[in-house]
Amino acid sequence: MRHTQNQPRSLFLARLFLTSTLLTLTSAINIIPPAFAQRELDFATQGCRGVPQEAYFRTENYHINICQGQSGLFMAVSYINGQLFDRFSVQRQGDGYAGNSQRAFYQVNSRLFTIQPNNNQAPISERVMRMSGNQGNQGNQRPQQSQVTGTVTYRQRIALPPNSTVVVTLQDTTSRNRAPRNIAQQTIPLRGQQVPVPFSLMYNPAQIQQNGVYRIRAEIYVEGRLTWANMGQDRVITGGNPNNIEVIVQQLN
Repeated sequence: MRHTQNQPRSLFLARLFLTSTLLTLTSAINIIPPAFAQRELDFATQGCRGVPQEAYFRTENYHINICQGQSGLFMAVSYINGQLFDRFSVQRQGDGYAGNSQRAFYQVNSRLFTIQPNNNQAPISERVMRMSGNQGNQGNQRPQQSQVTGTVTYRQRIALPPNSTVVVTLQDTTSRNRAPRNIAQQTIPLRGQQVPVPFSLMYNPAQIQQNGVYRIRAEIYVEGRLTWANMGQDRVITGGNPNNIEVIVQQLN
């Protein structure tokens, strides 16, 4: 086989080209923006970013994580590309979760995710395509649930402003030596709706003692200020009291 003088030079140039290409690729890898790396996050298992996760929901455009923070449950909503959209405290509500942030009211369950902006724009609703976690319960089976239903109303003929909010709470008031213990709560942005306002509070019967005292606390907030509240006991569940009740609130001075 004959060798030419150009072969060593050609081999040297090929090696130089390969080395240059590898250095270029290495530099490109090192400058991948952090935002792109975040898109690889597995939201179904890591969306709570270091704190325990209770549940995860996914729609066409959003990741919804329910996380167990030090002060209670919170919802972290992110776009599909990984960018955080909103984060706020939530309450369990039936088979899902609901809560308010400064920008909107959110509600998610096994079927639907809804965003209702606080500026009265049209709500955004998307079908839940995937979910995981225990959806608010420990273990593989959902404990039996019961509910207290009813309406919140008042006697005066006064219209509520559209930005009013009703908060209904099921409380354990058995002990007179301590503050009432909240068992379930529902927050209802009215968005122009007037009384009577229906409510439904889900609770675990295992939390109820037959000799316990349980009542409904109803409040109406206008522009964040408590304006109406019920003054009576409005007892429910035990002692022959009903699970369906009309709660009459009174205007506060």
